[in-house]
Amino acid sequence: MAAQSLDSDTLREALEIEQQIEQGVYKNLTEAARELGLARSTLAHRIETAHLQIHKGNMEEPSSEPPILPEFGDKDIDVEEIIDHMQSRFQKRQAHEAAKKWFEIKFPKKDEVIGLVAMGDPHLGPSCDFSTLRSHIDIFQNKKKKYKFSKDGRFTDGLYCLQLGDVADNWPWGRLAALYAEEDISRPTERKLGKWLLESCPWIVWLHGNHDMFHGEFTTYLESINCQKIPMMDWQAKFKLVFPSGEIRIDAKHEQKFSSQYNPVHGLKKTILWGQEQPDLILAGHRHISALAQEELENGKCVTMARARGYKWHDKFALRYQFAESSAWGSSWMFVIDVTAEGPMKIVPFGDIEEGADYLAWKRSR
Repeated sequence: MAAQSLDSDTLREALEIEQQIEQGVYKNLTEAARELGLARSTLAHRIETAHLQIHKGNMEEPSSEPPILPEFGDKDIDVEEIIDHMQSRFQKRQAHEAAKKWFEIKFPKKDEVIGLVAMGDPHLGPSCDFSTLRSHIDIFQNKKKKYKFSKDGRFTDGLYCLQLGDVADNWPWGRLAALYAEEDISRPTERKLGKWLLESCPWIVWLHGNHDMFHGEFTTYLESINCQKIPMMDWQAKFKLVFPSGEIRIDAKHEQKFSSQYNPVHGLKKTILWGQEQPDLILAGHRHISALAQEELENGKCVTMARARGYKWHDKFALRYQFAESSAWGSSWMFVIDVTAEGPMKIVPFGDIEEGADYLAWKRSR
């Protein structure tokens, strides 16, 4: 076929096919010709003719430049800025965690003697012993006006509370969610009860137990309404009660690691044996049993260990697996703390909250 009989469109198409062969759209000239329904020699001739016309200046060489696409810019900051930000947040978190270890709760000079109630697991709901719990809260709030009132007029003077966790059942999604069907309570009701408890006691520390954390939004809710800025912590708190005459170190956990069927304070005891911090008071809840022990260490320090029973009754899991359902004493423990005293009189425990409150009032009146 003569060169002049080929129009420019045909020649441009031949050059485009050549580019597609170079780009791998077609394996070779033979495959391209077959796809176009041409003889291989015909396609080769068209490509050769097109190049000849370009050389003579009768055609423009087709542009091999790709189209210019828009640039939108990175949707996020530079990776180095991200790392700088993450590093800053990590350092902030490190400082936050360090500040929580053995944090201080300071008392004025007149409060050398205080009462501290370690409240066992409430499990607010159908299985909660509200009669006992409300009787304890009545003492905290001085409903009978037996004691002096605190400065704000809301609570018994010199008495404070520590929550050991498991405020509600707060069953999680999945298999355990079926337990909601056996209990006449909803999530909104659990939150109302949690708010009631938060507002009813003179808290100085509040722990979240495993049930509280089954659904994270429950702990988030409690923290969002914590207007008094009570220290709220997951599972454990190590802190010091600081008085002008000295300090009391407290290691409180929802549960202390290690357990024994022979000794209900086994895990608490190991905190002394294996730890270097030697707290004065070690606390736990979780297992719905009450236990108390005091021990003098080799260095002469007296350590008190207590496990609070809590307020949950008729636990089907406990009954099925034959865990004892102990009596109501020790649902919460009250400790009358006198930092100026010696030995076991520095921390005097009471399984009966009212007896403890009476003793506290007497000690503070001396």
